[in-house]
Amino acid sequence: MTTNNLSRRDFIKRSGLAGASISAATMLPLRFLQAQVPDDGILNPLAAYPNREWEKLYRDQYRYDSAFSWVCAPNDTHNCRVMAHVRNGVIVRMSEQYDVGTYSDLYGNKASYNWGNRHCAKGYTFHRIVYGPFRLKHPIVRRGWKRWADDGFPCLTKELRAKYKFDSRGTDKFDKISWENAFAYIAKGLKAIAARYSGGEGAKLLAEQGYPPEMIQVIEGAGTRTLKFRGGMGLLGVLGKYGM
Repeated sequence: MTTNNLSRRDFIKRSGLAGASISAATMLPLRFLQAQVPDDGILNPLAAYPNREWEKLYRDQYRYDSAFSWVCAPNDTHNCRVMAHVRNGVIVRMSEQYDVGTYSDLYGNKASYNWGNRHCAKGYTFHRIVYGPFRLKHPIVRRGWKRWADDGFPCLTKELRAKYKFDSRGTDKFDKISWENAFAYIAKGLKAIAARYSGGEGAKLLAEQGYPPEMIQVIEGAGTRTLKFRGGMGLLGVLGKYGM
C-alpha cells in the first residue's frame, strides 16, 4: 500500500504505533523523579545563603512603633473597636483586638467570642481614607443654604425653595469656609428652627406641614423639641470615627 491510497484508519493506526514506539524508546527510569543533589551539596539554598538581610524586609513590613484603639462607626451600627498600628507617626495597618468575649453590659451579660472577628474591610482600610488625596480636610457649605442663612432663614415657600436650590441641591456649588464660620452657621440654623416652631405660631406651622396632633402636643410649645440632633448615616460615620 502506497501513501497515495493510505486510508484514514490506517494512518491513525500507524501513527499510534509509531508514537508508542518512540515513547518506549525514550522512557526514563523513575529514579530521575527523585530530588537531585547539586554539585555543591546544598539542598536548601535559602537556608545556606550567606546574606539573610532579605528576611528583615519581610519582618519590617509589619513593624510598628505604637498602637491605639479606636471605634469604627461607618454607615453600619456595629461600632467595632479596632487597633491602629503607627510607625513614624503614620498609621500603617489596622488589626483586630480579639477581646470581644470580654465585653459586658451593666448587668454582667457578656458577649461571645463567636462575635469576633468584629472588623470588616471598611475598618481595615480606613487609614487609606485618612491619608487619601480626596479626603475633605475643611468645612464646606452649600451656596444656596448660605444665602438662605444670610437672608435670615426666611420661611421656605415654593419660590424660595427654588431660589435657594432646596429643590435642586445637586446642581448647587459648595464653598470652603473656616471652622469658626461653620460652627456659627450651625448655631444660627438651630436657633432659627427653635424660634420658628415655638409657641402657637410654631404649632400652626407644624400642623400645616402635616405633623400629627399628638406630636405637636408633646412639644408643648417649645421649638427646641423640634431639633433633630441625630445625624444621617454619613454624619454618624464622621461622629463615630472622629468624635469618639
